[in-house]
Amino acid sequence: MRLRAPTSKTKHRAKLAPFDVLWAIAAPFLALALRDFSIIEESDAFGDFGPAYQYAFTTMFFAFLSFLVFRISDGMSHLFSVHDVLAVCGAVATTVASSSMTLFVLTRMEGVPRSTPLIYALVLGSGLILARTMARVFHTGTSRNEEPEEAASLMPRHVRRVLLIGADRFAAAAIKLVNCQRPRTTLVVAALDPRINFHGRAMSGVQIVGRVEELEEVVDEYQVHGVEIDEVWLSDDAAALPPLALERLGEQCQTRGLKLKSVAAALNLEPIVQEQPFVEEPAPVSEIELAEYFKLKRVMDVIASASLLIALAPLAMIAAGLVLYDVGAPILFWQQRIGRNGRKFLLYKFRTYHAPFDRRGNKLAPEDRLSRLGRAVRAGRLDEIPQLLNVLVGDMSLIGPRPLLPIDQPSDPRLRLSVRPGITGWAQLNGGTLVTPEQKDALDVWYIKHASLALDLKIAIRTVLFSVTGGEKMNHAAVEEAVRWLEIFHAEAGASTNALPGADLRPAAE
Repeated sequence: MRLRAPTSKTKHRAKLAPFDVLWAIAAPFLALALRDFSIIEESDAFGDFGPAYQYAFTTMFFAFLSFLVFRISDGMSHLFSVHDVLAVCGAVATTVASSSMTLFVLTRMEGVPRSTPLIYALVLGSGLILARTMARVFHTGTSRNEEPEEAASLMPRHVRRVLLIGADRFAAAAIKLVNCQRPRTTLVVAALDPRINFHGRAMSGVQIVGRVEELEEVVDEYQVHGVEIDEVWLSDDAAALPPLALERLGEQCQTRGLKLKSVAAALNLEPIVQEQPFVEEPAPVSEIELAEYFKLKRVMDVIASASLLIALAPLAMIAAGLVLYDVGAPILFWQQRIGRNGRKFLLYKFRTYHAPFDRRGNKLAPEDRLSRLGRAVRAGRLDEIPQLLNVLVGDMSLIGPRPLLPIDQPSDPRLRLSVRPGITGWAQLNGGTLVTPEQKDALDVWYIKHASLALDLKIAIRTVLFSVTGGEKMNHAAVEEAVRWLEIFHAEAGASTNALPGADLRPAAE
C-alpha cells in the first residue's frame, strides 16, 4: 500500500515539461503522416482548419490536460521508474479516449481514418517513454564515468564485500541500492543459489557462481584473488532453505569469521516489533458465527457501489468542483483506517477542511480549517462518495461498522473487525457522535449479530432521509437494547470482553 503525501506537504503545481509539450504537438501530425501523408495535404482543401488539423488540435488540448492530471511532468527523467510508466500510459489512454470521443460526437471523425487514434497512441506513448529512458541511460552513463574517480578516493579496505545467497527480486533490488550509494561502502561481489539452472547467470550485474554448499570454496577462491569476503547476506528465497542447510551455512560462516545476516537486517528493513494491544490468550468465549447473508452481502455491495458510482457521477463532479474552488488541490482527503481482520487500508473522502498547516508551517486552529462550502458538502454526505471506490475494491461495505482510527478502537475490537467496515451503519443512525465509544461498539456488534437484508434496507432508507433532514439524534431505545444484549452475550460467554475465535487483529501485510 503506497501512502500519499500529507495535505500540507502536497505541492501540486501545473507543470509541463518542454519535451512533453513539443511531443504532444508533433505526435498527432506524425501519426497522420504515418497513416497516410495525403490526409494532411487534403485537409488544406477545407481551409485553415480541416479534419487533420481538427484532430491535431483536439488531441493537443486533451494531451496537455491529461499530462497535468496524471502529473507525468512531475517525475525526474533520470529516475524514471515503473510508476512513471503507468502514469504515462494512463495519460496516453485518457488523451486518446477523450479526443476520439469528442471528435466522433462533433464531426463523426470525417476525413480521419479510424486507425489513426491507435497509431497516435503508439506514437505519443513510445515517444514519452523513450525520451525518459534515454534520459535515464544518459544519466547512468555519466554516473559511471564519474565513478572511477570516486572509487579511487575510497580505499579498498573501507569497502564491505558481501557474498549474497539466493536470487530473488528483493536481493536484486538490494544490489542496485548498494551500487547507488555515494560514497560506496558495500560491494556485492558474487551470489550463490541452490538452483543449478541459475548458475552462470547474472542478477543486477552480479554473477551467480555456484551452490550454497560451495560457500567455503568460493570464499577461498576469492581470497586467492585478493578479495576478502566480509559478510554473507541471506535473501528471502534462501531463508526458505531446509533447516539443516541453514544450520550448516551458519557453522561455515562462524568458522570463517563471516557475519551472516538477512538482506532485511543488513538494510535495516526488519519488521518493527510492536506490543499487541490484546492479551495473547483471551478467555474462552462462545463463537459468533457470521450469517450466510454476509456472503451475499459482498455481491450486493459490488453491484450497488458500481451503480451508485455511475448514478452519482454528476454530484461527485459538483462536489469536486466545490472542493477545488473552496479548499484547493488535492480534492481528496485520505486517512489510514483499520478494516476487516485488522487489515489497514486508505479511506478516501472529498476534502472539506483546509490543510492543518499553512505555507509557513504554522498550525491552524480547527475552527479556521473548515471551509465555507465544506459544511454543505458534509451535510449532504457528498464528501463520502469516493468511499464507493473502497467498497468496489473490497476494503469496505456499504453498510457496516464505521472504520475507526487505531486510537479509537475499543479495548477488544475483534468482533467489530470480523466484517468489512461500512460507509453507514447502525451506530451512525442511532447516535453517531452523540454516543460513547462503548455504546457505539455495542451498536456495531449488535448489527453484526442481527444483520439481514431487511435491516440493511432499513439503514439505507434512513441514511437517505438523514442526508436530507440532517442533524444527529440519539435513539435511546436502540442504544439500551444493544448494550443490554452485549452484556447478556458477555455473561453467557463468561468473559468481561468479547472475542471472536480465529479473528487475527494484527495488521495484514501491505
